[in-house]
Amino acid sequence: MEKIYNLVMVTSDTVFDPSDFHVIARHVEEIAPEVEVFVVDSQSRSPTARKKAAKRPSLIFSPLQLMAFRPDRGKVYCGRPMPKIHEMDLLTKAGLPVPAYAELLPDTPISEDRYGPYTMVKAGHAYASYGSSMELYRTKDVRYRPPESFPEGHDARRGPMFVQKFIDCGKPMTCRVLTLFGVPLFTYHAQAILPLALEEKTGPFALKDFVPTGGNVSVHIEFSKDILSLATKAYDAIPDVPLQACDIMRDKNGDLHIVEINPGGATWMFSTFNAAGYKRNLGIEDLTAPFDAFRTAAQVLVSKTRSEAI
Repeated sequence: MEKIYNLVMVTSDTVFDPSDFHVIARHVEEIAPEVEVFVVDSQSRSPTARKKAAKRPSLIFSPLQLMAFRPDRGKVYCGRPMPKIHEMDLLTKAGLPVPAYAELLPDTPISEDRYGPYTMVKAGHAYASYGSSMELYRTKDVRYRPPESFPEGHDARRGPMFVQKFIDCGKPMTCRVLTLFGVPLFTYHAQAILPLALEEKTGPFALKDFVPTGGNVSVHIEFSKDILSLATKAYDAIPDVPLQACDIMRDKNGDLHIVEINPGGATWMFSTFNAAGYKRNLGIEDLTAPFDAFRTAAQVLVSKTRSEAI
């Protein structure tokens, strides 16, 4: 069949395994013979591939923001790091259940009426991740601190800190749903076996007090329709970010809350540095199996290419 469209997938061998994208490319070619696929490295200008891809309507997909590779033509979808407050503003504007938040300034009002008895203090700059500089306090004890009062290297020196309502899940939990254009590819749900026991301590609290860590944790792939649906709605709220790792919590009353989507894109959970941990904790070797992730990704990319390649 004559080629009509191009799909350019941009990889980064410093963050994930490019071979994943070559597998997806083969699925794309099986599903849509009219689509020619190019797999290029974000750190390379790839002049030959760039020129060839410019000859037809193209769609460019990159989990991360583009680096050296810059397409001559095509609709571009790529990761986009953004300040946490801006991210939460977009999710809130879309009507999603985001826990109450505010930038932590000297005059920021902080009350139990808005935040409840416990309040998170988090880093707000665009590259904060993996719970960096995250602390939990009793709400009455939260205070603004100027950046210079923090030690060298602390996230507070890179950007604003913010406060956010602590979600009481009964037992510490976290659930991440990885979506591509809103379609789930992988999930990881971890919940502590022991109940939350903050009232027994004075705070500030250590991560182990409110995050499911250590051996007393139950993990599973999450298939709950309401959680997957919330992740899809998160994509609708920020549709220019194709790969989203949605962190979702279910409180002890059963209500859902979305905390962030990690728009920078370093969350390709199948081969990033923490993939081995996911495999070990879940007791499975193939992380793509539960959602047939690579074939699903191919189907989603074919649909996007057919409808939006330019």
